[in-house]
Amino acid sequence: MATAVAAPRTDTRSFAAWFADFLRQELAPYPGRGLMVARMVIAATLTMVLVMTFRIPGGATGPLYAFLISRENLVSTARSAFKVVLAFGVGGAFVPLGAAMFASMPLTHFLWEAASIFLIFFLIRTLGDYSVASGVGLMATSAIAIWYLPGPAELNVERSLWQVAAPTLGAMVTFLVEAVFHAFRKEDQLQTGLQSRLQALEDLLHSYAQGRPAAPQTVRSLTQYAMVGVGSLRRLLAHSNQTPHELARMTALVSIVGRSMDFAAAMLHAHPMVPPEDRPLAEKMAQQLAAVRQCLRSGCVPAVPEVRAEGARIVLLKELEQMIALIPRVFEGSISLEEFRAFAHVPAEKTRVFVRDAFSNPEHVKFALSGCLAGMLCYVFYMGLGWPGLSTSVTTCVLTALSNIGASRQKQMLRLAGAVIGGFVFGLGAQVFVLPWLDSIAGFAVLFAAVSAVAAWIATASPRLSYCGLQIALAFYLIHVNDFTVQTSLTIGRDRAIGVLLGIGMMWLVFERLQPRTAVAQMVASFTGNLRLMADLTTLKVAPTHAASIARARRMRDQIVANFTAVHAQADAVPFEIGPRRAIHMAARDRIRRWQSMLRTFYLLDLALLQYRIFGQLDQLPEEIRNGLEEFHQSCAGILTEMAAHLEMQREEVAGPFAAGIQMPVLPKSLKYHGTSPQAGSIASITREMTELLERIRGEMLQAPLFALE
Repeated sequence: MATAVAAPRTDTRSFAAWFADFLRQELAPYPGRGLMVARMVIAATLTMVLVMTFRIPGGATGPLYAFLISRENLVSTARSAFKVVLAFGVGGAFVPLGAAMFASMPLTHFLWEAASIFLIFFLIRTLGDYSVASGVGLMATSAIAIWYLPGPAELNVERSLWQVAAPTLGAMVTFLVEAVFHAFRKEDQLQTGLQSRLQALEDLLHSYAQGRPAAPQTVRSLTQYAMVGVGSLRRLLAHSNQTPHELARMTALVSIVGRSMDFAAAMLHAHPMVPPEDRPLAEKMAQQLAAVRQCLRSGCVPAVPEVRAEGARIVLLKELEQMIALIPRVFEGSISLEEFRAFAHVPAEKTRVFVRDAFSNPEHVKFALSGCLAGMLCYVFYMGLGWPGLSTSVTTCVLTALSNIGASRQKQMLRLAGAVIGGFVFGLGAQVFVLPWLDSIAGFAVLFAAVSAVAAWIATASPRLSYCGLQIALAFYLIHVNDFTVQTSLTIGRDRAIGVLLGIGMMWLVFERLQPRTAVAQMVASFTGNLRLMADLTTLKVAPTHAASIARARRMRDQIVANFTAVHAQADAVPFEIGPRRAIHMAARDRIRRWQSMLRTFYLLDLALLQYRIFGQLDQLPEEIRNGLEEFHQSCAGILTEMAAHLEMQREEVAGPFAAGIQMPVLPKSLKYHGTSPQAGSIASITREMTELLERIRGEMLQAPLFALE
């Protein structure tokens, strides 16, 4: 039985129709979104009131940190705030010292500016913590802008220190708001995360049991949980005070739930409904999950269910049944938790200051040089025109660089839309139509909170749109919060809004026009990279006692999951790239998304075989089965490698016939079940499903070129 669904037609909607549907999906409410927005607005508004009350110059970056600081849990918020303050201190010391040595002469001043901006962009790219990178970038560029201005050094030093005070205040207020929230809303976030995931899975199984497709809300929840994974739950575990045994038990449970989400998301795409003979099993599994959720709340031990020897007709449902059956065994401790923990995907704590390849990957230097060029073009432009009001352009360049979502025109449209909405519509619009009627800080606070709520609602959307909310807040705050008074002059607001547009324009010129990379090209590159990685994973030699091989498997799995996410992000960016080639790009997008769905299912099934190898269960099988499985893995690796080469030959967007000589090797043969053991039967079913998936992908690849219109 093939697991792939019929190939849909290419999305031929116009950009306007697609964009309207895109906004409806992104702006729709979801559980917890309103509460998150409220916390962000409260933190930003309180920071603004303090900035105005204590007359802190250049305070725009203060309330902006209500959008930037992590809110995963109270501990992560405290760490994020502390690191931000530390970054501000380092930046606050760097700028005056550098200025004292180099700012007195025009030539050395120019070189110092260039070197400083290069260093800022390099740190943005290589620092391991996002909050520290944002702190260094925003604080340093704001302080450097002060040294453009003529004036006594003492005054410039004082202004630089104020640039440290504003974001530090924002970080502290955000942490205090989160602390108050957690004090009044005491809940076990780990328990909530597990319960919500298991509830979504239970709803899916009830739908299967009743012979109907899953509800749209269930589909959205399971897809989202599969995308975000269980990394946040593992970080909650890492910061808990549980005993070693309890920690191992919960780690195994989180891993099982994460794997179950992956299987469920794959089933949504491959099997909207299950055959009638599998519906009683789906109902039984739903009841088991209900018992597990009840025991999670009460602390009891759920009964261990029996797993049918014959198995379900759908392999993914059979694997999901085995995952659910493991949960009670984790509760009662009847399986080796340490062994399961060794197999579990547990990311290492981020204790490194820099990313691993910070000083070896030339791409980091290339990025820093490009960012430096964009920043210096802004500097030369407004200094050459004698227009210091455009100094916000350099800060905009840095804030733009902090975003790594999407690609190409998607980023530019989000930046431009955010700047126009926040700067011209809300910023200048408020100066013309609202501020003349306000005469108190209370009235301005209401206006500020309303605009912040709009920005925060957009900022809590998916990565496809969230950056636009941050840009709206930045543009509005630069106009109205950078001085501790109500701006009555439109010139200042105009200059700051134009400065934001200048920074956006220079980043577009340097990153998109001088070194263009389309979203579709990056999407295909990430997909082919995953094909090669999965080819390596299928042939990886692992053993339960070989820690190095398990660590390597983890790293490969990390990269594969990251590539899945990258393909998804770039596929979301393709519709933004309007132009004469949009139709063939949309066709390639639909093919890659279709193949990725099948490839993800193949990956999950391969993980099931990897689990047999990790736990040493293959040693219990006959030699014939082990040899056949080895041959199967080698064949799969060859197919995946040839698929990658096949796609790489079409990067020039050729929509005509295939080039001569492109062929695929023979498909692997799935193992035959000889009735020796249930494990052998399960392995045979998995290999049969994997073979059919490869056959489907291979057939579609050979049927038409990647960029051909359907």
